[in-house]
Amino acid sequence: MDDLDRKIEEALNAEDRALLGSFEEQGLFGQVFGIYSGKLGALALFATLLTLVLFGGAVYCGWKFFEATAAIDAARWGAGAVMLMVMVGFLKIWFWMRMESNRILREVKRLELQLARRQGTQA
Repeated sequence: MDDLDRKIEEALNAEDRALLGSFEEQGLFGQVFGIYSGKLGALALFATLLTLVLFGGAVYCGWKFFEATAAIDAARWGAGAVMLMVMVGFLKIWFWMRMESNRILREVKRLELQLARRQGTQA
């Protein structure tokens, strides 16, 4: 925390501190589980289930890859495993982008609150 943050904290009353406390930066688990709340919570739940299904399919294709006796069968099963793991990777990237957008929205809300409080004291 730098001097500016400390000065802002000292200038706030108890009510403002409590309200800003609800927008504090979250830890990793708070960010992950925060994805499942809000307007896109159902979509996040669907994406989680889809990720699990795709990962299960990739494990199955990988298993069949090692059991294949013909080279063409091994190539097909291997391509399937790689394709499914790429899909899992894309969904993981979506989750990380969602977490980052939630973090940025939380910071914007903090700024909006500070501006609203400042305009309320100047009026």
